Amino acid sequence: MENLNGTWLKIKTGDDYCRPEFIEFNNDQIIHFELELKSGNELSKVRTEWIEKLSESKYEFINDNRIRIFRMGKTHTVLSETESITEDTEFWTDYEKIEPTKTELESKKIETLEFKAEWKNEKIPLKFNEILDSPVIQEMNKRMKRSGRKLVLENLQGTYFASIFDNEEREKLIGIKEIDEKKAILFGFPEKPYEIKAE
Repeated sequence: MENLNGTWLKIKTGDDYCRPEFIEFNNDQIIHFELELKSGNELSKVRTEWIEKLSESKYEFINDNRIRIFRMGKTHTVLSETESITEDTEFWTDYEKIEPTKTELESKKIETLEFKAEWKNEKIPLKFNEILDSPVIQEMNKRMKRSGRKLVLENLQGTYFASIFDNEEREKLIGIKEIDEKKAILFGFPEKPYEIKAE
């Protein structure tokens, strides 16, 4: 059996609107956690009420650090204004094990670095504590008294994350596997490649 020890990050897809979540395995239990900010950029886990039984779960290992858990749910299809069908559907969620970020750099130094990554032909700027929205969106946000999207460096159990905040809400976590002054290896993506290099 593969190694289930450690803390696992739920990998969000574009369809997920839930807050970032982690799981841990304990005997036959899958325990779910959310995050809260402890101090500075240190995060801590907060246990939720949701616990599943591993023995009753269908799962597979995608690689040593990635597990896919299958769960049953419902798919609702609207056929017309008066007609719809509901079907039992198997959904799956990936979780990636977090490990301390390989780096010699202090967090203050990491926050000054600037990289660009590319995933699915989309350029992703990696620049901390700056508003990510375009000037037009920033202007609209000001009118609506919204703070907009921002990338913040956070840390859980020695693993650094580029946390995307939208209007002060932590929306998504991009894990940093390793980082130095020239490059960063990022993880936590929903499709292959599960890791990308930012330079």
